[in-house]
Formats: sequence, C-alpha cells, structure tokens
Amino acid sequence: MPALWDTGGSQFCPQNKPQSFQGLLSKLNLQEYQSTKLRLRDVLEIGSESTENWTPQMFGDLPWHFLRKLIALNGTARNTSLGHRACDDEGGSEDAQIAGGDVFSFNDTDIRESLHPLDGLCAILLCSDSFLQQEILSKMSMCQFALPLLLPALNTPKCTLMLWAMRDIVRKWRPHSLAESRGFREESLLLTSMPTISFVRLGSCSFSKSKLLNDVLSPSQQHHDFFIYRDMESGNVPREIADGLVEISWYFPGGRENLDLFAEPVAVTNLRGDTESHWLQFSFSTVVSSAVFIVTESITTKYYFILNCKNGNPKETLGFLNKLAPVLNLSKPQLLVKDSTTNNAEFVQKVKSAIKGIMSSSPKRTNLEGMAVTARELGIQVDEDRKECQSASKQAREIIVEIKDVAKYKRDMLRLQGDLLEELSKVEKELCRMRRQGETATEDYKCQLREKQLDLRRQQNQCDLIDGLIKFISGIGQLPSIEKHYFLKWMKFSLDHITRENLFKLWDQYKEESKMAGDDPQALAMLDKLISTTSLGVEHFMRELGQFYEAECSVVKEGNKAECHRPFIHLPGIAADLMLEGFPMELIDGDSSNIPLQWVTDVLTKLHAKLEERSRMVVITVLGVQSTGKSTLLNTMFGMKFAVSSGRCTRGAFMMLIKVAENFQQDLGCDFILVIDTEGLKAQELAKLEDSYQHDNELATLVIGLSDITIVNMAMENATEMKDVLQIVVHAFLRMEEIGQKPNCQFVHQNVSDVSAHDQNMRDRKHLLEQLNEMTKAAARMEKQCKKVKFSCIMDYDAEKHNWYIPGLWHGVPPMAPVNMGYSESVCELKKYLFDFIKKRSHNRDPKDIPQFVKWVESLWNAVKHENFILSFRNSLVAEAYNQLSMKYSEWEWHFRKEIHLWVSEKETVIQSQTSEKLQASALSMLKNEAQEKLQYEKQKVLDNLQDYFESGVSNLHLIEKYREDFIRSATCLTNELESYSENKCEEAIRI
Repeated sequence: MPALWDTGGSQFCPQNKPQSFQGLLSKLNLQEYQSTKLRLRDVLEIGSESTENWTPQMFGDLPWHFLRKLIALNGTARNTSLGHRACDDEGGSEDAQIAGGDVFSFNDTDIRESLHPLDGLCAILLCSDSFLQQEILSKMSMCQFALPLLLPALNTPKCTLMLWAMRDIVRKWRPHSLAESRGFREESLLLTSMPTISFVRLGSCSFSKSKLLNDVLSPSQQHHDFFIYRDMESGNVPREIADGLVEISWYFPGGRENLDLFAEPVAVTNLRGDTESHWLQFSFSTVVSSAVFIVTESITTKYYFILNCKNGNPKETLGFLNKLAPVLNLSKPQLLVKDSTTNNAEFVQKVKSAIKGIMSSSPKRTNLEGMAVTARELGIQVDEDRKECQSASKQAREIIVEIKDVAKYKRDMLRLQGDLLEELSKVEKELCRMRRQGETATEDYKCQLREKQLDLRRQQNQCDLIDGLIKFISGIGQLPSIEKHYFLKWMKFSLDHITRENLFKLWDQYKEESKMAGDDPQALAMLDKLISTTSLGVEHFMRELGQFYEAECSVVKEGNKAECHRPFIHLPGIAADLMLEGFPMELIDGDSSNIPLQWVTDVLTKLHAKLEERSRMVVITVLGVQSTGKSTLLNTMFGMKFAVSSGRCTRGAFMMLIKVAENFQQDLGCDFILVIDTEGLKAQELAKLEDSYQHDNELATLVIGLSDITIVNMAMENATEMKDVLQIVVHAFLRMEEIGQKPNCQFVHQNVSDVSAHDQNMRDRKHLLEQLNEMTKAAARMEKQCKKVKFSCIMDYDAEKHNWYIPGLWHGVPPMAPVNMGYSESVCELKKYLFDFIKKRSHNRDPKDIPQFVKWVESLWNAVKHENFILSFRNSLVAEAYNQLSMKYSEWEWHFRKEIHLWVSEKETVIQSQTSEKLQASALSMLKNEAQEKLQYEKQKVLDNLQDYFESGVSNLHLIEKYREDFIRSATCLTNELESYSENKCEEAIRI
C-alpha cells in the first residue's frame, strides 16, 4: 500500500472544528443556508453581475464568485483572492518608502485575510442542497478538478461520502485493449470499476504530496493542477475546516500508447491532513484501495512508503522499516526515497512506474457504489441514503425494471408516439398543404383528412395508460418537491444508462454486419434506423402524456367525451410546475416534426397563471449544424442541463425558463429569459430522406421566428453550412408577409483560437452578407415584391458586431483535457454582450409575455404548416431556378394540351361527318395508333425543350439538376392523361 503527504499550508489545524465551521460560515455570509440550503436556481438567477466583470471584494462574495465561475467552466473558480488586496499591493510599497517605513518588514496579514480554497469548497457544499452539490461536482469534473469524496464531519457526527453528488458524471475513454479496433467505453463514473490508489501523510512533512499527484497525473507536455497545493494561489493559507477531506481524481486513457500515462483507468485519492488525526478516513482508504502510498519524513508505522529524507540521517527510520518489512511483507521497491539530490522528474517517473506495477498485478478493482458499501460498514454517512432519495429511487426502479430493449419498449408501451404520431403529423400538415389532393374536390378532400385525423385521435384516446406511465404521473404529480426532483433525476440516470447499454450492443452489431453485409445493405439500414431511435429519456414519457392530453382534448371538442370525465386535465399544471423548477419542456417533437399545440398552449397558460401573470420574457435560441456544441454553449452560458451526450443528441426543440433577479428586471425589461435549444441541422440520419431540407427549414423558420435573439452556432470560420438554411428562413418570412418582429442574429464561430480571426475574416463576413443579400433579393423577386429588400431588413444583423470567434472547448486532448479558459471567457463575453443588447433593446420594444408568446407560436406554426413550396428547397436560388423552370414547363404543357385538344376536335369532326356504314370496324384501332404517334411526338417536343433549357446556360441551372427527373416524370404522366382523354373522346364520337 502506498501513501503520500502534503502540508498544503495546513500547519494550523483548529481543535474545535464545529466552532471553526460556524466562524467560517459567518465570514462567508452563509449562515442562512445552513438550514435552508442553496439551490441551483438561486445560482442560475440572472442578476446585474451578468453584465459586468465581477471581482470579489470581501469574503461574503467568494461563494458566489466560485459558483458563477464554476457554472461557466472557468478554471480560475478555485481562486479565493480578494480584489481590494490586489489594489493594496500595487500602491502600498511606494507609500511605505515615503513614510520612511521599514521596506523589508513582513507580516502575516495577507494569510489571515485569505481563505484556503478547500475551506471555501467544503463550506459551500455543506450549505448546498443535493442537486446543487451534483451540479458543482459535475462542473468540477469537466474542469478536471479533484472532487471531494469524503467530506469532513463538520455539521454531522461522521464524515460523508459524496455518492449522489457524483451520480451525474459520465466519462468516455479508450482503453489500450480497444485501441486497434478504435472502440471506446462510456459509462457513469459511479459504475466504473478500476484500481484505486490512495495517498496519505503520516506526521509533519515539508514535501507536498498534492503537487506530486498533479505531476503524476499530468502528461509531461501539459501540466494541470488537479489538486490544490501550497504554491497555488491561497494554497499556503492554513486550512480551518478542510483537514480530513478525502479528494478523488481519475486518469482515463485515450487509446494512444505514446501519450497515455496508464493503459487503463485508475482512481487516485488524497487525504488532507495527518493520518494520525483521521483514522476513519485512513481505514476507509485502506479497504477500498489497491495500494496506499504513505508520505512521511519520520515513521513509526504502516505500509508502502515514499520517504523524504530532508531532516538529517534517516538511520533510525530505516532501522524501523527493516524491522517492519517482514511483518508487512514489504520489499525494497515499496520504499521510494526522495532526498535533496533527487531529481523531481525522475522521482515522478518512479511513482508512475510503481502505480503501473500495481495495475499490472491484477489489483483489486472497485467502483464508487462499492466504496459506499464499505463506507456504511465503517459508519460513514452516504449522501444518497437520505429517506427522500431512497424513496424516489424505489419508485423510479419500479418503472425502469420493465425496460430492457429500448426500441421494443417505445414501440409497445409508448404507443401514442412513433408511427401513430408521425401519421397524425403528416395528416395535420396535409390538411394545410393539400399536396395529394389529386382530382378530389377540395371540400371532400379536407373532409376525408379531418375524419382521418379524428380517427387517429380516437385510436390514441382508446389506448390505456400503462403501469409505468401511471407510476410516472404519480412521481411527478403527487410527490413532494424534493422527492419529485430525486425521482426525475433517478429516471434520467437509469434511462441514460439503459440507452448507453443498448447503443453499445447495436454499435457492435453494426460493426459486425458492416464486415459481413457485402451486397446486403438491408440489414445495415435496419440497424441504422434502430440506432437512430434507440434513445429513451424523461422527455419521451412527457411527450406520451402530452399526446394523451391532446387526444382527450380532440375527443372532447367533437362532443364524444364530457368535460367532467377528463382524467388528464391536470397534466398541464404538473408540466408547468416542472418548468418553474428548471426542467426543460419539449416545444417541437423532433421525431414527428410537430408542435403539440394544445398541450404547449395549456402548459404555458398554466405557467402564466402560476407566475401571477408576471411573465414578460426575452427568447434566446441556438441554431446550428449537428454536433457543433450548441447545447454545451447554452449550458456554459446559462448553467442549463440540456442533453449533450453523443448518443443523446437533441431532437426537436426544448425550452427552459431562467428567472431574472427582481432588482434587475427593470434594467433588463423582462421577468424571465426563455432559452430554446434545438436539434442539430443537417443530421446524418436525415440526410438520405427526401424531406430532409423541409425538416431543417421548418425547424429553423419556427425557432428563429419565435426568438428575439438567435445564436447561429458554427464550427470554425466557415458559414457556408448555415447560409442555405438562413436564406430559406428569410424567404419563408417574406412569404408569410408580416413576421411581426425582427429577430437579432449572432454568429458564433467555434474552435477558432487565433487572435487575428476577427480581422482576418472581415472579407469572408462581407462576402457572406453579400450572398445573403443576393438570396433575399432573389426571394423578393419570386414573391413579386418590388421594394429593395436586404437581409438586414428581415433580420437584425451587423457583420462587425454580431460575429464571435470562440476557441475550442477542450484545452488539450480528451479524455483528460480540462475546459479551455479561452472558451469560458469568450462565452462569458458573449453572454455580457447579449444582456447589454437586451437592456438597450428594451427601451424600444416591449417584451412578449406568455399569452403573446403562445399566440405567436400558434400563428407561426400555422404559417409553417401552410407553407407548401419554399421550405422544401435547399436555398432561395434553388427555389428561384426551380420556379423559372416551372413557368417554362407550364408553357410547354399548355402547348402539348392545346395540340392534343385540336387533334381530338379535328377527329371528332371527321367521325361526325361519316355515316355509320362508312366507319370501318377497325376505325377505333386506327385512331388509337394515330393518337399514340401524336402523343409521342408532342411528348418528345417537351423532353427536347427540357433538354435545351438545361443546356441553355440560364443561371443556377446546376442547382436544380436533381429535379430534371421530376419534370420528365411529369411529362410521362401528362402523356398518359391525354392518351386516356383522346381515346375516350374518340370512342364517344364513334358511339354517337
């Protein structure tokens, strides 16, 4: 067992920890949160500090500074320096010289007026509720900070294991065993079994084990401070309450032998303080660890040693070790000695080699859930053992136990969505667009569609609630608020875990099939579809409830159900409560490309009532190509929890409500910010579908139309991928005549770290704007709008002010890369600009409240459903070229029809002038042959005209090459129609 020691400036350790804890809470202004815990929504609330660079001036500012920096994934979150001290340092020395003071005198005022970062962390965690604790540890994990595993006993009899707080963390890595196949592992941190190496200190020691750990876990070319140590900012301040804290960090390989420090994942724990004062934590470490490294300068006991021979001759210690070795079965390699002549890099390498040796000798493996079992046996509290948490877990398990195969469960149990909902969505759009009307009379066709729509709603209404949904409704509708939060979290964790397991099986199958499939692409296509649909989350359960509600409303409207017999009438109120509590709500169903309008309207109406009609809001939307980091951008900017996993890309659009602080509502001109996260455009799984353009264009038109500010997110400087979509949106707005508002457009270019990016891309921005203006003019020409229209007439966009260049998210190579400081700072800068923009805009424009927003959703959705033409094109130039060809084709078609009608009239005249005796029996057959010749001749003329048109050099013809076949098919259909017409007319004339 190995152990290490770090002074970390902890020479001072108070005897009365509870008293020190109360003193620290008082210093940090956290006393009120000891009983009424800090909540996540308190931290996310938007206040005046969102628009300014905020530096803590006093101790009471530090907790908020830490939380806000951490939510923004800022690597400086752990710094506890106060702003006024920096100012004092700058001007103090000169004053001292003028006053004739002693320039070389020193005092410990700075240390006494500082706070150790770990003291601040412990205090904040103990004053936070379970869900804020979870958020804090998730963000710390992304920043690659060491996480608190055991919190010291400050307000509890014994220390606490932070199991629940880590349950939200999922890590992805590639062990060397999968390097060749390029596979990877993705699993909840709690469930991942791996060796654990613990580091502890015995007695007083000048050697920093935390610094050593940072060196051991950092690749040589990129150092990172996982653990706080004495030479970091405020790391030398004596700890008041953090002694006894056990921290944990991990190393995950990326599958690159030259870069990885270890071939498999490994956990490393670090006990703060002297082992002799914290035997319970040490006992825990020895039970859960594969090895314990003990750092000491003089030793009287224990296992696997790093010996710092700084203070004189270590003969006495070595003599003791020689006596101890047989008892503990120690060998010479288990003693790592560091003296004043030892090279630090070589010593770090020795420690790494020792850890590698442990990992290669089939060490004990455990996961965090296994550690919790040990903790309970030792009498250590586990945060997850709270009554509400366990009760909610049990209720969620009763639902989850039925789910094995995700696709099968969705098909058999969530029956109101899937094929039924997709069909309903198609009928709803067809009722507006009338594409397949054919020769059916308009009113008759509409009547048929309405009947089909009602029949589908009846089918939905006749479905019974499954047992799982009954339990789900009970969980979100009847449980107390805290227990409901736990229930929804347990549902999310369990469903995510099942989804990951299902996806891994399908990906393995896909790999096997792709090797064996050969000429049979059908098996791959089926697996491809399964992978696309194998996603199950809380949103699917909420969608099912929404469809039950919509079906019930539809049947009540038809008079087939009495108002008093409505079992689902309370569901919108439950969903409104969830929105108030910070949960996302589905606005657009991504699977069926549909807005459940009645459900959304009634949920938002209930929300408006619960807010006592104070619901003025500004709508911010993000839009971009799939997997360009849209959800991560919103999560970093606002601290939200939109899904960001690769297996769980956002589908459709989700909205979340963020409260504006009361003292900032007047400045910002609104009570809430409504943030809408959208599905990635140009998704691979939709690319093969005929209506993929329509899907993207409908989504973009809706979300941009609904928003006050749209963040257009792009990878790198290249805006081409989003240009087409924006053109169609502008064109759609033109066709919808009056958009009613002018959305602001902010372009965010991610993964651009060059400081010259803004200047270097000036020409590209100008060129993009020129293209957008050209497309807008083309759209205006098609709509026969004579006025000069530019892109900026439809959308508020300034090429200089509304472009942002943001560095990549990771500083280094994942999975061990922390979040890039440049990314965090750039996103904060964008956030400040947006709030300044909202403040200035509020003077000229009143924000919408919820009833106005609901009306706007309804009118915009209605306009999109009725848009039969433009949304199906890639961009406006394609639409214009198609329109011009259509007009030409209409001329050719008219000429074709005229020629056949003239021929038929001529033949009718000839037939009528003949007596029945003179008409030969073969007359009809001869006429049919003649008609065929005429029809083929005229059809060929149309096809020749089409060929000539495509060879004529008319602008943008290459954009509509793929539609050539459609026009050829139209000519064939026209020929068949006129053939039938001519035969019928001739037969009729002969009969008469």
